[in-house]
Amino acid sequence: MAVIIIPARKNSKRLKNKLLLPVKGKPLIWWTAENCLRVKKASRVIVATDTEEIANIFKKSDVEAVLTPSDLKSGSDRVAYVAKSIEEDRIINVQGDEPLLDPEDIDRVIENLKDADVTTLSYPIYDEQDYINPNVVKVVVDSRGYALYFSRSPVPFYRDLDFSDMLSRFENPVMKHIGVYGYRKSVLMEFAYSLKPSVYEQIEKLEQLRLLENGYRIKVIKAGKDSLGIDTEEDFEKFCRIVG
Repeated sequence: MAVIIIPARKNSKRLKNKLLLPVKGKPLIWWTAENCLRVKKASRVIVATDTEEIANIFKKSDVEAVLTPSDLKSGSDRVAYVAKSIEEDRIINVQGDEPLLDPEDIDRVIENLKDADVTTLSYPIYDEQDYINPNVVKVVVDSRGYALYFSRSPVPFYRDLDFSDMLSRFENPVMKHIGVYGYRKSVLMEFAYSLKPSVYEQIEKLEQLRLLENGYRIKVIKAGKDSLGIDTEEDFEKFCRIVG
């Protein structure tokens, strides 16, 4: 079995205190954690947070909460901090602002760890505005489904085709990265505590490039359903409409 760890930092840059925003009487982070409890191949769900305000939300639930140092730089560092004391070999990082991930897709992230160092999800992009949006991360994979590169730029670049022609000519040529990661514990420890931030990671501000630049293989699984990361007020309003 695997362990799901949800990094949950209170302060957020684009949408203030987003994990605490109420949706039908429950904070956003509760929706994400409750959804993760539906993952069949995970034995535990842990919220790794820097504040007791978030930890206290889960006092009377099946979700565990662990306080982490406030000076950790990233969600991955928060996950690694908690994972150090966990015996299970498969660690799943689910972002706290991803309440609509399909539990079956997370199960597939867990299943595919037997063939890769790291696993993650993607979903086809059909909207050209998403294709050119730097906040929508794109991923390009090889013929076996392993990541070649992640980028905020529109990749692959359509040199001789317009966007609609590219979609009609090729099967799923543009894929959005969905930010859930499955790690072998040893890889996560190496990533968090031994590998320095890499060149392209620093340029693109994408941590997963550190793994690629150091030779790790990331298996990218096509998700059965799209997801919605809550980064902006518009995203939050859309989520509220979806859940009614």
